[in-house]
Amino acid sequence: MTDNFVDTIVIGAGVVGLAIARKFALSKRDVLVIEEQSTFGTITSTRNSGVIHAGVYYDKDSLKSKLCPIGNRLLYEYCDKYQIPHINTGKFIVATSSDESKELQNILNQSQDAGVEGIKFVSKGYVKNKEPLIECLEALYVPTTGIIDQSALMRSYIGEIEDKGGSISFNSKFLESEIVNDIFQSKILCNEEEIEINSNNLINAAGLYAQEISQGIKSLKQETIPQIYYAKGNYFDTGRNLNIKHLIYPVPNEASLGLHLGLDLGMQVRFGPDVEWIDEINYDVNDSRLDIFYRGIKKYLPSIDKSLLKPGYSGIRPKLKNKGQGKSDFLIQGTKEHNINNLVNLYGIESPGLTSSLSIANYVYDLLH
Repeated sequence: MTDNFVDTIVIGAGVVGLAIARKFALSKRDVLVIEEQSTFGTITSTRNSGVIHAGVYYDKDSLKSKLCPIGNRLLYEYCDKYQIPHINTGKFIVATSSDESKELQNILNQSQDAGVEGIKFVSKGYVKNKEPLIECLEALYVPTTGIIDQSALMRSYIGEIEDKGGSISFNSKFLESEIVNDIFQSKILCNEEEIEINSNNLINAAGLYAQEISQGIKSLKQETIPQIYYAKGNYFDTGRNLNIKHLIYPVPNEASLGLHLGLDLGMQVRFGPDVEWIDEINYDVNDSRLDIFYRGIKKYLPSIDKSLLKPGYSGIRPKLKNKGQGKSDFLIQGTKEHNINNLVNLYGIESPGLTSSLSIANYVYDLLH
């Protein structure tokens, strides 16, 4: 057992954990990131659509509605400054029925309340002119949506952390932490050796495993730890450039943004994610959902050839509400919620966590200062 001290420990080397660590490192704090996997961002941060979200869908006064539009602007600025591969594609949210057209107005109102810039109604003809393959009655155009290379972004965050003297310990499992005289005495299993590292601050940004990490923080009241639910998202790839230039989203439901048409940086088309509620973490793509995908896609892309759809990859969203319970928000707990100084627990960090990573980092830093 060795005894080490750092100012701040961040648990989790996903995009949000790295953004938080970067913020503290830039503020001249001695930072250590603990990551159980052998590299960064392998669990949630690279198992998503890679979309820079505008902040369109989130309920007024939710953390998502507050942090996403700010994060959108910060992320574009960051990408331009550090030359992170990204494309500001814009997107269409398309209505294919009269009921969906009514919902577009609600989405517009929500997004305007949240401060989303430039969103507007456009006609069927406008969409057809921009995207000849897409069918709809009308749509919302969202100019600030885009796509990004998630891995390049995280590598940049890591570079800044290390440039400022911070460090990342991979293959390191957080075991427990005891609070003694306002110091976190944390036990870490690193390369089969148990190490104790003391810190002033402890930040739990472990994503799908945040609740599990919290179980190991002594003195933390169990009733402050929310239940987690797993919403799996399957993706189907086409491997084709269909000459579509914008992201295409259907009208969302309570759990997801629908079976949207996404693009990679090579402009190849893929579809997803869907919502498959599961009890255990499993990343196998459920190819039995192909017919569900096909029926959903045909509503706005009737020319799609079913044979183009091939199982791609999957990701799992850490939800704080179960199926039928409504929309999940981020939950970021500081001293006010759990009565422990210098501890922050982040729960339910799903989409738009990537987009909001820099604004979440600022939010967490402010909680501790």
